[in-house]
Amino acid sequence: MLYRLLVILMLLSALIPGAVSLTPHMAQAQSEKPVLVASFSILADVAARVAGDAATVRSLMPLGANPHTYSPTAQDVVRLSDADRVLVVGANYEETLLPVVEEAAGDRVVVVSQCVPIRPVITGDALAPPEHDHEEHAEAAPGAWQDLCAAHHETLDEAFGDRADADGEVLGMLYSLPCGGDAQDDHAHEAGSCDPHVWTDPANTALWALMIRDTLSELDPAHAETYAANAEAYLSELAALDEELRALVDSVPAERRAIVTNHVALTYFAERYGLSLAGVIIPGGSTTSEPSVREVLALVETIQARGVPAIFTEPTASDATAAQIAEEAGIPLVPLYTGSLSTPEDGAGTYLDYMRHNAAAIADALR
Repeated sequence: MLYRLLVILMLLSALIPGAVSLTPHMAQAQSEKPVLVASFSILADVAARVAGDAATVRSLMPLGANPHTYSPTAQDVVRLSDADRVLVVGANYEETLLPVVEEAAGDRVVVVSQCVPIRPVITGDALAPPEHDHEEHAEAAPGAWQDLCAAHHETLDEAFGDRADADGEVLGMLYSLPCGGDAQDDHAHEAGSCDPHVWTDPANTALWALMIRDTLSELDPAHAETYAANAEAYLSELAALDEELRALVDSVPAERRAIVTNHVALTYFAERYGLSLAGVIIPGGSTTSEPSVREVLALVETIQARGVPAIFTEPTASDATAAQIAEEAGIPLVPLYTGSLSTPEDGAGTYLDYMRHNAAAIADALR
């Protein structure tokens, strides 16, 4: 009820004299192209590659916003209400945004990670994650999702070959898991819960592209062949990117492949490319927690014992604690882009460039 009231108030404030907004009917009258709104810039870029010129794609969050804590504006609510479909990552990634998205867009919300194999939130091999009985809480798997995801994974296998599946523990595909969408869920960010940062594995991003292809084809069947061709071409680029990144990380000596990150954002990348996650500063899958003194001291000891050469941070979350740990351990901070693309001038303006930028920064720091 609180979120419903918030949406109503935001819509009213957005529609005061002088504000620029369009009702869905007005928007449709001005453009016959389908309009997709993606929750954040990385997802919007992937959707734009599949849409091409046949559909319009917008990012709800601006560059540099933290998706874990972003608060929507009144104009955001209008965009959500006007969109033909709203794309979200799912697995509670959008946190504070998700209730407003669901209230404003309802059954027009598409969770693009439904067919993605979800990994558990971990704190690094220095602190083993607790045992988690996922079967006890698993939801029944609808047959329609099983069939759709089987088809998507078959297409993924064709594009990526024997590299389609990465090593490491997975909990199951998102559609079969109770990963939560409630920002108030006390267990949403515990070790062993669902890690939503799936896109740092290009194979998962390929699964996003296939879900977006199907969404657009259903919405706009006249351009289904265009969306299919765009998705096929993009999957080829993602498979080539995967080979490129694997070669880059393989150039790092095996004994220097331990990493420490500011928050749990690189688990999927680490598992795909053979890196060891030695520690995470901000506990859980969010960016809103703080480590205890005991956890900080233990992490400093781990960094020194394993010879970790750097701590990887991101501009969308505070790195104050990371800076203190780095100073104590005598190693540098290396900034990466995790929850947002950059401007084109900063080298991570598209998903492909974003992945290349981060992989190069990681490899350079570890060598």
